[in-house]
Amino acid sequence: MRLRTFVNGVLVGILLGVLFAPDSGEETRRKISRRAQGIKDNYDDLADNVSNAYGKVKNKAGDIVNKAKQKFSDIKGETESMYDV
Repeated sequence: MRLRTFVNGVLVGILLGVLFAPDSGEETRRKISRRAQGIKDNYDDLADNVSNAYGKVKNKAGDIVNKAKQKFSDIKGETESMYDV
């Protein structure tokens, strides 16, 4: 939620700055286009970073689960051999 509020504030600030700038309409549209592209690029980078982080966390969680399963299996085997089950 904080990120959304921050981004909305940035967008409003950019829009107001562009609207009150003493440039021609064509130059203003060009500036808006460049800034919008920059924002899109930042969002794309953020999405990539989040996706990469998710993948790393997912892989790490999978490793932990596999290690826990192996440990359980080892303990089960030791317990069964102790009681000859």
